[in-house]
Amino acid sequence: MANAIPLLEGTDASGGYLVRDTYGQTLQDALLRESAILQLCRVDRVPGKRQRYTVYAGRPTASFVAEGAAKTATGAEFSEIVANVKKMASVVLYTDEMLADAVEDPRILINADVQGALADLVDAHAIGKSNGTNLTTSFDTALRSCSSTNEYVSGGAGLASSVSAALTKVEANGYRPSGIVLASDGRGVMRDARSSNDTTNPVYTPGFEREPDSLYGLPISYSSNLSKFSDTAGANKIIGIVGDFSQAVAVLRSDVVVRTTDQASVDVGGTVQNLWQQGKTAVSWEMRAGFAIHDVNKAFSLIVDAS
Repeated sequence: MANAIPLLEGTDASGGYLVRDTYGQTLQDALLRESAILQLCRVDRVPGKRQRYTVYAGRPTASFVAEGAAKTATGAEFSEIVANVKKMASVVLYTDEMLADAVEDPRILINADVQGALADLVDAHAIGKSNGTNLTTSFDTALRSCSSTNEYVSGGAGLASSVSAALTKVEANGYRPSGIVLASDGRGVMRDARSSNDTTNPVYTPGFEREPDSLYGLPISYSSNLSKFSDTAGANKIIGIVGDFSQAVAVLRSDVVVRTTDQASVDVGGTVQNLWQQGKTAVSWEMRAGFAIHDVNKAFSLIVDAS
């Protein structure tokens, strides 16, 4: 009897061992990407289904030694993190009449929004939250799992002191903070902040300029997937993330690939759309990416509003 099982790279038994893993260098640089998290972390293009990184995780020690005495032996430590590539996709249906009658091709017009949706999906699963609600990440690690937290101090320069407290924790663990992620309404918080000694002039925007691009010299990005400052306080309310984003890496297996067909059948919420028979065209956007973090509990610290 013929073997009808498809070849899959996810399991070695189905042929996955033919698709090689790849090894990356020690975590370092950051590259700009659309999502708030990927703007700050390193982004690597990879040829395989999985990327492995060797990480320097320990430090040697030194001590004074008396003449003729034995020198103290010390060690260092290397560990490894793995970023597995995952697939994300979106399908949009059009009628033939829409494509024929439209002044501009709607498939082109919607490209930017679909790419934005994919970037938002990556951002949500890298954080572990979608619009402030906890989710189980499809990536190998999520920043929400960080155990280091700092309670938000509201009013005046409270945001700055909350960020400073988070920076101090990361620095105390031997890491160098490189970025700040705030909730999407963080811009308004900085524009509206006033000192108790001067209730007229804003704290963060002298001369009523726009909100700053950095705080304590670190770049700020904003994510709609974090809880908003204006939301009700609660145990799961994370409004900011501070950390050494050189310890986070996103791997990109392929850019967004667009495919079009009018021959297939597509299941839309349980209703099958027969494209050729119904005169419709389906456009599929697909990308493959992964995300992983080294030492999330020490290299990062969360700003929460729990009380």
